[in-house]
Amino acid sequence: MGRINMLFRLEREAPGPRWRALDGSGASERVIAAEVDRVRAQLAAMSGQGPEDVEWRVAASILHQGLATRLLSPVLAAGLCHGVLLDAARFHHDPGREGPVVLRTDQEYAETAPVGELADWVEETVVAGVMGRIAHVLPKVGRVAPGLLRGNTAAALAGSVRALGADRPSVRPAAEELARTLLARPPLSGTGGYTGTDAEGLAVFRRTTCCLYYRLPGYGMCGDCALRP
Repeated sequence: MGRINMLFRLEREAPGPRWRALDGSGASERVIAAEVDRVRAQLAAMSGQGPEDVEWRVAASILHQGLATRLLSPVLAAGLCHGVLLDAARFHHDPGREGPVVLRTDQEYAETAPVGELADWVEETVVAGVMGRIAHVLPKVGRVAPGLLRGNTAAALAGSVRALGADRPSVRPAAEELARTLLARPPLSGTGGYTGTDAEGLAVFRRTTCCLYYRLPGYGMCGDCALRP
């Protein structure tokens, strides 16, 4: 799965003693606050600013969408390409790492399931599960709108589906149908939808909220931004 791109990568090596699960215990306010600070510093360095010049909510939003993409990508690929169910709550990360998030899993056995059951699994374990818990913690750390976070998860879903469909055309129809199913359900309903297809035949997603990326000096709007004309 990691051959698609690095966002799909999931290491099978056992998590080390410093590693924490991305479930309730791994999404504490302290850990989330540290992750936001890390992203804030990275964004500041890229834009030639000090961390204090980067709005906290911008860093929080970008962290949230990045985590959603990292969790959804391997789960979707495993289910759509191999018919197995990965549990995102079993994914671990190293809070003391240097560089981007690396995920490992302690899941030794994965249930098999038909593609028709994958939407329920993704909703339960990722959208309402791990990402729901992270979205519950983030507003306790700082000011960030719940609707924005829901939109981030929707955009991450669409982005993961697009990358998977581009690399594995055979699963593209099932992947896009799964996304449509999840986007119509209450956790993500109203956050955006598909507006057509592009020149490559890939579905084009437009969200109804903004991730705030444009508020960084020198950065523009994302391709799916609600603020685009």
